[in-house]
Amino acid sequence: MLDDDESDTFWTRRRKVLALNVGGAAAILGLGSIAWEHGSSSFAFENEGWFEHDTKYGGADKLGHAWANYALAVLYSRLYADWDFEPHEAALYGSLSSWAHTTLVEIGDGFSKDHGFSWEDLLFNTLGAAFAYARLLNPSLAESVDFRLEWIPSRQFRRGDRADPFTDYSGQKYLLAFKLGGLLQTDDPVMRALEVHLGYYTRGYVSGDEGTFDREKRHGYIGLGLNVTYLLDRLTGRRAWNLFDYVQMPYTYLPARHSFD
Repeated sequence: MLDDDESDTFWTRRRKVLALNVGGAAAILGLGSIAWEHGSSSFAFENEGWFEHDTKYGGADKLGHAWANYALAVLYSRLYADWDFEPHEAALYGSLSSWAHTTLVEIGDGFSKDHGFSWEDLLFNTLGAAFAYARLLNPSLAESVDFRLEWIPSRQFRRGDRADPFTDYSGQKYLLAFKLGGLLQTDDPVMRALEVHLGYYTRGYVSGDEGTFDREKRHGYIGLGLNVTYLLDRLTGRRAWNLFDYVQMPYTYLPARHSFD
């Protein structure tokens, strides 16, 4: 609960929660007006589509919205847990804070002449926060499935022609990693070290890609990979804050790719 008895300190849990959420909202409003031209037009909706070939980013942006909410919800939940909220409270408040902040961005987009409010983005924001909430409440789910981002900076990003890593979709892949040890409920070290990947990515959709890719392409893949978090724990006794449950280490899996275009 938000009520507490920490009368001997200024930074009670209630004030920490207020500072996090109001501060995050203020940062979004400021950044939105500077970087995303929020407030440059009257409110409008934008029909962005889903994963079709002729959408702006081939659907990679939708998975980006889901992953960003997912990762942010986990980060916020850890903060709430550090502030002595019960695990179920931390999971709920963290997921709600993530969703509220990204929804505020989407509302701001509605007032931008270059964007517009997207129901598609809002749906994937919600799915990402919901998956984080489910995973935080269910250890068996967390042991079985990860949602990860892999990013190898694109040529344009490495050359300095692209400054925003969040929209460097030609260097990103999004995937679900199904961890065999958790799925099979086994302590066998070989099974725990292996996982099956199901991923999606696009290439050639971002402005500036024309000299690198001949046309826009969408790809899916299935792969056999290594559970890096488990291997780190087994070899070093450390899990690197479970970072690799959320970020895919490149070149640690063998993919079989399918092109949709």
